[in-house]
Amino acid sequence: MLRHTLLLAAALGLAGFATSCSRSEPERAPAPPPAHRTAPPAPQAASRPIPPFHESAEAARPLPRILPAEYFRGYPIVQQAYRIAGRIPEVIAQQPCFCYCDKFGHRSLLDCFASDHGAG
Repeated sequence: MLRHTLLLAAALGLAGFATSCSRSEPERAPAPPPAHRTAPPAPQAASRPIPPFHESAEAARPLPRILPAEYFRGYPIVQQAYRIAGRIPEVIAQQPCFCYCDKFGHRSLLDCFASDHGAG
C-alpha cells in the first residue's frame, strides 16, 4: 500500500512539473504593487549650519601638509582615504567636514587629513 502511495505521489509530482514546463508563452512578470504609498517627505533644513570650507582652491592656499598614507598601514580603508586626499587636496579643501571640527580650528575637510583626525 505504501509503495502505491509513493508511486502515485511521484506520478502527480512529475505531471505537475511537466505541465508547468510545457507552457508555450513566457511567464509574465508580476504586476507592480499598487501605488498607495505616499512620496517620502521633503528633506528638512539642517538644524546645524554647514561647517567652513574654502570657496576655491586658491582660497585654501597655503594647503596643509597631508599625513602620508603609509602611516596607516594596518587600516587599508583609512590608508586609501589619506592617499586620495593627498592626490586631490584642492578638491578636499572645498569640502566641509561634518564632524564640526572647525571648533578645533579646522577650515575645511582637508585639515582633517593633516593629522590623524581624518582616520576617525
